[in-house]
Amino acid sequence: MKNCFLIVNCNDYKSTKHLINNIKNYKCIDEILIVDSASKSDEKELLNKLIDENIDVLFLDENLGYSHAINEGSGYLISKFKKCNLVISNSDIVIMDEKDLIKLFDALKQDSIGLVGPQVMELGTFSRGCKLPSPLKDSFLNIFARKFTLKDKMLLYKDDLYEATYSSVDVINTCFFLISSELLERINFMDENVFLYYEDYILGKKVKNIGKLLVVVNEVKVKHLYSISVDKIIKEIDKLKLLYKSQFYFHTTYNDTDWFEKMCLKCSASISIFLARVISIVKKL
Repeated sequence: MKNCFLIVNCNDYKSTKHLINNIKNYKCIDEILIVDSASKSDEKELLNKLIDENIDVLFLDENLGYSHAINEGSGYLISKFKKCNLVISNSDIVIMDEKDLIKLFDALKQDSIGLVGPQVMELGTFSRGCKLPSPLKDSFLNIFARKFTLKDKMLLYKDDLYEATYSSVDVINTCFFLISSELLERINFMDENVFLYYEDYILGKKVKNIGKLLVVVNEVKVKHLYSISVDKIIKEIDKLKLLYKSQFYFHTTYNDTDWFEKMCLKCSASISIFLARVISIVKKL
């Protein structure tokens, strides 16, 4: 089965080129596909220069979100190879060694495993795995602990979970993960109803619903550089609105959410946005 590396790019040619240079000589990769989500024309011209024997670029007319880009790219690769293993990656990822990628592919070969990820070094810490939140837990975190250590205690696993070779978790970081094309088709691809946020929760839920494991390969670490920050593209309040829209969609679509839980999600989101507005005003005084 072919091993394909899918890079999602949006106006980040510099990082994409760096990643291409990082992996283009890896023998474990058969094909590299850059999926460009409506970058500027000058970026597209630069991306075209990266096309090579096993490097291709798929240009999308609109930026309809991370999930949409993954679906378009994986669909392209499936039509070309029928079946393949997919590495899905943000453009601003650094892989330490080809041996690390091979270890991730080896984990994906196990029948019980559906989704594979490394430990991700980002923003000065390690992103490993987390638990799926309930609607009421998310409602509480919206108001009281969105950016504080209590959130870590409620959603993150204890460190000793990651002492094994593989750690089974509910959710892995979707900035970099591996999945087979067969499984992606089986779960009906990524859910494109979220433009930003909660892709990882939705994917985790879909994979677990068919009885497959999500695992972190603990000895493998990649760097996530955050070269294109969401903060630079979307204003803080608008970012919060997107977050809570995706959150509400996730819980009402993938969890058996009752009227009280829906009310709590909506009220907590409104309170959180109000508090963010107040803090923004105070900072400007």
